[in-house]
Amino acid sequence: MPEKKRRSSTCNNCGSHLDESYNFCPKCGQSNTDNNVTFSTLIKEFVDNYLGVDSKLAHSTLPFLFRPGALTNRFHEGKVKHFIHPVRLYLVMSLFYFFTISYLLSDFNLQNFGDEAEMTSATVSALKEDDRLKQLSDSVRFSLLEDSLTSKYQVRSFDQFVDSLNADYGEDFLDGLSVSLATVPMPVREGERFIEKMHRFARDSRMPDSVFWDSLKRENNLNINLFGDTGQEHIKHQVRKIFANDEGFKGFVLGNLPLMMFILIPLFAGVLKLIYVRRKHLYIKHVVHALHIHSFAYLLYGLSLLIMFKLFTNSVFPNIDVEEYRALIGFVFFVITSTYAYISFLKVYKQGWFKTLVKFNIVGFIYVFFLQVFFYLEVFISFWYY
Repeated sequence: MPEKKRRSSTCNNCGSHLDESYNFCPKCGQSNTDNNVTFSTLIKEFVDNYLGVDSKLAHSTLPFLFRPGALTNRFHEGKVKHFIHPVRLYLVMSLFYFFTISYLLSDFNLQNFGDEAEMTSATVSALKEDDRLKQLSDSVRFSLLEDSLTSKYQVRSFDQFVDSLNADYGEDFLDGLSVSLATVPMPVREGERFIEKMHRFARDSRMPDSVFWDSLKRENNLNINLFGDTGQEHIKHQVRKIFANDEGFKGFVLGNLPLMMFILIPLFAGVLKLIYVRRKHLYIKHVVHALHIHSFAYLLYGLSLLIMFKLFTNSVFPNIDVEEYRALIGFVFFVITSTYAYISFLKVYKQGWFKTLVKFNIVGFIYVFFLQVFFYLEVFISFWYY
C-alpha cells in the first residue's frame, strides 16, 4: 500500500502518461515517485527502509532467536526477500546494546568532587564550621573579611569573632555574608585519597600544568619518554583534561565503541575464513554469520545488563546478596550466548560436534585477544583526541 501512495500517473520530468504500476518512466527513465505524501508515510518508509522492521520482522524473529544459523543459511541460499538484512539487524541490535550501556553508566559518576574541590567562595558561617575551611589559620580567615567589620571586635579567635557577629546580627547575616577564596590555597581534606587529590588539582584553575604534573609524577614515579617533546606535552595536557572531566572522557570512549565493534566484524569474519579455509566458503558468508552472531550477543547482553542493574538492586531486593545474583545472571546469559554461537557454527559449517567445538574455542580465543587489543587501541585514540 505505501508503494502505491508513492506512484504518480504522470512523469514529473517529461510529462509522459504513466501506469501506476511503473517503477520508472519508459521514456526518460526517471523514478516514478510522488514526493507529495503525508509525514506519516515518510516516517513509515524510513522505518521500513533503514531499520527493516516491516513484515520482515515477523519472518526473522523466530529463526533469529531460536534457530541459530538459520538466517545465515537463508541469506547464503539467496532467500532474502522475507528476512531482515544482516546489516540492518546488526545496526538495530547494536543501537539497543550501546544505548543500554550509556543509559546504565549515566547513573554512575566516576569521582565527582566538583562542589567541594572547586570551592571559590564561602559564607562566614562556613569559615567557622566547614571541616576543610577550619584548617585555615585564624589570620587567613580574618584577612578575607573587610577591616571595617573585623575592627569592631577586639577578639583574637575567629570562632569568637563569628559568635559575636551572630549575637549582634543573627544567623541570616552570617549566611548571607560570603567571601572570595580565589587567592586562598585550599587545605587538603582529611583522609583524601590520591585520585581525589588529582581531581581537585586538575580542576583548580590556579594551579599551573607543571605543578599538577609534578604532583602526579611524584605519587606514581611517572616518566614519559615517548613521542618526543611535543608528544609528551600533549600527553600531559590530555591527562589533566581527563582528571578534570572524567565523565566527559567516559562518554567519549563509549561513543567510539560502536565504530570499534563494527570494524571488528570483518576481522572476525577473516578468522572464520582462516579456520574454515578448507570448506571453500566465500568471505561474504563469514561476514553475514559474524553479523548475526554479534546481533544476538548484543540483544542478550543488553537484556542481561538491564536485568542485573535495574531489576536486581538493593532497593528492590534488600534481603539478598545483589552482587552474587548479578554474577549468576551474567554467567547464565554468557552460557546462553556461547551455546547459541556454537550451534550456529554447527548449522552453518556442517561439521561434527567435536571438530566444531575445537574450532569454536580457537575462534573464541583469537577473537577475545583482538577484542582486548582493539579496546585498548580505542581507549588510547580516544585519550589522544579527547
